[in-house]
Amino acid sequence: MENRNVTVEQLKDLIHHKNVQELRRMFNDYNIVDMSELVDQLDMNEALFIFKTLKKNVTSEIFSYLPHDKQEDLIQSFTGPEIQEMLDNLYSDDIVDFMEEMPANIVKRVLQNIKPARRAEINKLLNYREDSCGSIMNTNYITLKRNETVLQSIERLRRLKNIDRALGYAYITDTKRELIGSISLKQLLYLNDDDKIEDTMDTDLVYVHTNDEQEKAAQLVQKYDISTIPVINDEGKLAGAITYDDIIDVIHEEATEDIHKMSGVQPTDEPYLETGVLSMYKHRIVWLLVLMIGATFTGNILMIFEEKLSTVAYLTVFVPMLMDAAGNAGNQSSTMITRALALGELKINDIFKVWFKEFRVAILCGVTMGVVNFFRVLIFMGMVDIETSIVISVTVMCTVMVAKLIGCTLPMIAVKLGFDPAVMAGPLITTLVDVVALLIYLGLASFFLL
Repeated sequence: MENRNVTVEQLKDLIHHKNVQELRRMFNDYNIVDMSELVDQLDMNEALFIFKTLKKNVTSEIFSYLPHDKQEDLIQSFTGPEIQEMLDNLYSDDIVDFMEEMPANIVKRVLQNIKPARRAEINKLLNYREDSCGSIMNTNYITLKRNETVLQSIERLRRLKNIDRALGYAYITDTKRELIGSISLKQLLYLNDDDKIEDTMDTDLVYVHTNDEQEKAAQLVQKYDISTIPVINDEGKLAGAITYDDIIDVIHEEATEDIHKMSGVQPTDEPYLETGVLSMYKHRIVWLLVLMIGATFTGNILMIFEEKLSTVAYLTVFVPMLMDAAGNAGNQSSTMITRALALGELKINDIFKVWFKEFRVAILCGVTMGVVNFFRVLIFMGMVDIETSIVISVTVMCTVMVAKLIGCTLPMIAVKLGFDPAVMAGPLITTLVDVVALLIYLGLASFFLL
């Protein structure tokens, strides 16, 4: 299923001629995600024609793939009954996703047009903390009874409606709705009709709590290679399930957030071209100011040694190289540790193992860079004597080693203090190791050369 032969011009032409039959055939034959991208390019009157023409289960799916601004425009154009019909065919997590991005007046209008039972369900999901497992779970999960046979369970599954296609598992609960087992739908198909569910279900459960960070769900899905993970509430009762499509979104969001933080940008989930200039300014200026003020320390250090540096003018030539080497070395370590922490490969009590490993890597990197720098200076910078070359090369070794230790330590300290380790990576590490590199360099130069 693809839409490589369908263009937005063709779609507009069918709408203009009100060719309903061909429109329905097209949306049935081609991939709904690709077709949703074409719908996003239509003007509002054309998009409304699509939504009033196609079946509601199709338009609901199209709606879930549209960008938030298009969703907002459509909701404002729908009548109350149309909103209700649309939401009846949407999964609960998709409703929550778009309502979290909508202004208050749109949220109010949507809630006014939801059936009372669905409204209570949506309000409950909206009350979960943002980025928690409860906020992304789907409440349209599948439950089976432990005393049923396989045939009875399959027949009951056939009668179910509005079940997320991404669900790969059914969950077994007791009379108190407490989770006691799970079974994959694929496995269910291969069992004997008269087998009991309780005899075939998996009781070695992997689950998350509603208040757990969504990142934990992603880590468990990756670790245990499962497509769906159940979510239980504080009372131990099954509250929902998180499917692989939402897990992919979580991984994308968390990786994007870490990249932003490591680059000194406050995280944003808006697409680049849809982000306003003022909004982009607000997300960037804070760290730029912090880092500019942080550079005051390096300026003060240079001012303190200014008189001594003037006696050997070419010493200042090596300052940028040393600061760059230290910054790059520190960033390498901090990035590796931050990523390992995000993937759950490291815990705070692994800090001694991290130090031991990074210390050995730092020695190898530092010695290699120091030796190469010694010959680089002698070969390409003839005005520098051997003694100065040695001092500069030793400084390179020392700064690289110290920078790597700082780079691996700060993210772990951040975790210990309850901060995001990504905040400690990137520009902040660079600013700190710049100060350390200058202190080491000017200290050694003052002792041996000045």
